[in-house]
Amino acid sequence: MTRPPIVRYRDGRTLLDRASLARLSGRSVHTIRGACPVADRDRSTGRPLYDAQQCAQILAAIPTRQSGTRSHLTAPATSA
Repeated sequence: MTRPPIVRYRDGRTLLDRASLARLSGRSVHTIRGACPVADRDRSTGRPLYDAQQCAQILAAIPTRQSGTRSHLTAPATSA
């Protein structure tokens, strides 16, 4: 069972829960938890809310994993 998304608008800012921000940004919830400061908490659930614009700037400065960097997972071809 998944939790419903939380989106709040306060003082011209968009506040999102971590899972929603992860889906929208394409980044993991672990990256968001480690890099982005909690802007507020949802009063009914206590879940942390993140400022979407602030997190977008922070996450833009953090490089993503590149598919080409996983070459260690494949064995080199050998000739027999």
